[in-house]
Amino acid sequence: MGIGFLWVPLSLWVLLMVPFCLKVADKSSWRVGWLMATATILFPLALVVAVLIP
Repeated sequence: MGIGFLWVPLSLWVLLMVPFCLKVADKSSWRVGWLMATATILFPLALVVAVLIP
């Protein structure tokens, strides 16, 4: 019930970043696209998890 305040922004973030990462991968290489996806999608998720751990 209380996790909704995190789930909604994170899912919107992922939905916004996926087309950007695909565009980067299309213009350069798929390896660079995966690198961008890892950095831009998983890093904010890691920060949220780090904040939630007491």
